[in-house]
Amino acid sequence: MTDEEFADYWLHVHAPLAKKMPGVRKYVVNLVKKPPKRESQYQGVVELWFENIQSMKTAFASADGRLTTEDTHRFVSDMTILYIDEHEITL
Repeated sequence: MTDEEFADYWLHVHAPLAKKMPGVRKYVVNLVKKPPKRESQYQGVVELWFENIQSMKTAFASADGRLTTEDTHRFVSDMTILYIDEHEITL
């Protein structure tokens, strides 16, 4: 998939599926802008926000979660999963 095809699929096919998962508080798609004359091994990073780990597990175990996971494998060849605790620093 070209970067443009990847972005189009993610934003217009996959994101609507992911938004249906129960308990998703926020869904952010970050598309990578490749610097000139350099390659990136990533085309994007997604942030899925949940109230807690249990709500995340419930979301992915649901019918919509399973459908979203299945669809992910249609357009993503390699994936790294990170569980993040956010620490917002006031400026």
